[in-house]
Amino acid sequence: MTLFFYILRDYLKFVIGTVILTVFLFVLFDAIHKSSKDFAEYNPSAILIFRFYLYQIPSQIVQALPIAALLASVITMILMSRTNEVTAMRAAGMGAWQIGRPLVFGGLGLSLLSILVGELWAPRLARLVHHIQEVEIQGRRDDQISSAVKWVRSGNRLFNFQEYDPIRQTLNRIQVVQLQKNFRPESSIHADVAEYQTVSNSWVIEGIKSIDFRRNGEVDRVHFDGAAVMALPIDPSKLKKDRRKPNEMSFVELRELVDRGDKSGVDTVPFRVELQGKVAYPFAAFVVSLIGLKFGYRSERSTETARGVLMAFFVGISYWFVMSAARALGLQGALSPIIAAWTPNLVILSIIALDAWISRKQ
Repeated sequence: MTLFFYILRDYLKFVIGTVILTVFLFVLFDAIHKSSKDFAEYNPSAILIFRFYLYQIPSQIVQALPIAALLASVITMILMSRTNEVTAMRAAGMGAWQIGRPLVFGGLGLSLLSILVGELWAPRLARLVHHIQEVEIQGRRDDQISSAVKWVRSGNRLFNFQEYDPIRQTLNRIQVVQLQKNFRPESSIHADVAEYQTVSNSWVIEGIKSIDFRRNGEVDRVHFDGAAVMALPIDPSKLKKDRRKPNEMSFVELRELVDRGDKSGVDTVPFRVELQGKVAYPFAAFVVSLIGLKFGYRSERSTETARGVLMAFFVGISYWFVMSAARALGLQGALSPIIAAWTPNLVILSIIALDAWISRKQ
């Protein structure tokens, strides 16, 4: 058990070092880039800039964990091989699994950490980052609403509105269409305004014009009403425009967007791809950590060490290349979202397994 924590300590040490370096480089180059554009144009305060980058750290940690796990597993095992520690462990009867077990559990722990940070903190802070950049720095309005929520479908009814006032919580120019089984309109309600009632969770609509249709789609009758109370499937708290990109949202938020998009008739393929990626990407840290197992079969010399480093570099480049290609195919509909998300992990896992098998045979 002491040996397990000895290897795990070195592994985590290199992980932390790589993550810190990656985050530092991101902040450095992004600050240099923005200093000639946004920062120079809007002249934000130092505190605002500090908060802008501070809130991005959790998401950058999630992005950096796979490459950090890859480098840490390779460097840890190479250094142990160069000092003949692997040879001593093998002479003591330890197998490759026993030697590399800390890497496996360490990679699994990093995957769980990635899931926790990516679900609990990163999405909330991403909203603050966009608010700081677009509202506090660039001075844009904070009451914009999403165009995707202006059409909502619930069962055989379609709901549409043109404008929303977030201060008064009112909808303007509302239309409710009741559909027949053949998708022809059965009835239609047009209203000038609808005001949200917080206590009853309903809407008071005014200036109502109701139209009834015959089965062939022709207008049967038109009548007018002053006001009425109606339960609309529209939540005012979810009308506000979300400035975040899909990959900055949590799994729960993406799942909700997919459900709402399906009801509204909006294309949800991009959200489905990101939804599956939210599950698959955190496990990249676990998958690439397994590459260190190959060094448990024998002690490496300088030639083999160089080969191992090149192998790690190849795996890293391959992962992001395959991930980008699979994601693009998924967004185009050529691959299902689940295949597009999990293909990088499966491809890299196959490469690592093949290389470990070759090392064992040699």
